[in-house]
Amino acid sequence: MANFQEQEVILIITDISGYTRFMLSNRQSLLHGQIIITELTKAIIAQVDIPLEILKLEGDAIFLYAPKTNDASWQDTSRQIGQKLLAFLSAFSDKLLELSQSNTCPCEACTFVEKLSLKIVVHRGQALLYQIGKFEELSGVDVIIVHRLLKNSVSASEYILMSETAYRDVQFPVDLPVTPGEESYDDIGKIKTYVYFPSTPPEPVGPPVPQRYASVFYRLKNLAFKELRSMLVNLGLVKMRKFNNLPVDGVGELNADG
Repeated sequence: MANFQEQEVILIITDISGYTRFMLSNRQSLLHGQIIITELTKAIIAQVDIPLEILKLEGDAIFLYAPKTNDASWQDTSRQIGQKLLAFLSAFSDKLLELSQSNTCPCEACTFVEKLSLKIVVHRGQALLYQIGKFEELSGVDVIIVHRLLKNSVSASEYILMSETAYRDVQFPVDLPVTPGEESYDDIGKIKTYVYFPSTPPEPVGPPVPQRYASVFYRLKNLAFKELRSMLVNLGLVKMRKFNNLPVDGVGELNADG
């Protein structure tokens, strides 16, 4: 029997973009692409902590939420959420750098890895939280909205996009430059947004930046986990994860640009 409880929540989806190119390539690229996305996903998950909880994991996307309270503790919780959003970007960027610099494989997935990017969508609203067996689920209009916001008019490949309600509630440790915008959906209407674009580092001047992940240790580590994972998949001991996006409303799939 399911227990239903409606509450106000912060909804977050992290979505890795750019994987489709090597997902549609040869088998080795498919296997290595799956391994790369798994490593990047694990790097993000390692940053997840209370008050955030993972609701669903679907290949390249992670769906998280945090209950919103109306007591004095919310200010601290709000700041923790803002810190975590920036931590997701930082952890993803660092793992991407490691996978790129330590790579020794010439397949398309491995050579294309540095072109992957992370999109984060944040929305605040009401959701029905319910338990079915050991699984937690969320439903409601605002759950649909956060998924709709993955399909947006932002042309950049890496950003944090916040609905107006989320922007009012989430506090960051530093003042972030944001760009106001608006998205429109036939079945929902217009949604005001605020988008943060991670700053692009300036072109290096002087000596090149050290390749800190290019050492023999990291190269062997990279080779070892790819070969081991590929062997387990080929032996049927590990199943390939699906690289589809999170469902929009429990019925259709969202065809994000991946």
